[in-house]
Amino acid sequence: MTLLLLAAAALASGFWLWQLEEEDEERNLRGRLGAGYYLKDAELVGTGSNGEVLYRIQTRELKENAEDGAVDLTEVSLQYSPAAAVPWDLRADTGSMPPDSDILQLTGEVVAVTQENSGEPATIRTDYLEIDPQTFVAYTDRPVAIELSGGRILATGMRVFLKEDRLQLIADVTGTFTP
Repeated sequence: MTLLLLAAAALASGFWLWQLEEEDEERNLRGRLGAGYYLKDAELVGTGSNGEVLYRIQTRELKENAEDGAVDLTEVSLQYSPAAAVPWDLRADTGSMPPDSDILQLTGEVVAVTQENSGEPATIRTDYLEIDPQTFVAYTDRPVAIELSGGRILATGMRVFLKEDRLQLIADVTGTFTP
């Protein structure tokens, strides 16, 4: 009789464990809600050591992925306008910030425009651009098109040093200028 009771208990506990494993699998398939956030019409402001505004990042939607902590943005606009340097305006369809990183990854139609002192803007177009808002260095390894003063330059890859108003093209540089 004891053996029969032990066998029944073992069978019942095995069935109970099997049910718990199925519930765990279902819970994992559904994903976990986690503690994320979602903002509409958000603005992030970065300031210098003396408190002056250096840049503003505006986005129609800002959403944290609760699974990994990455932040996704839609309709992104970044204005870099320090008092002592050339101002830049950047726009992109979408953007993201990986977890534990300050790098802003802009994707889709990415357009960067600067207003030179002469009044002639320079425009940079690409489909992907990484920018570090702390150092204001932007980078891409993708094709870029630069329009300035009646000319157009095409290249593959570039680095833009926004604070220094300096552009470094990486490869396959071609251009046309009309006098």
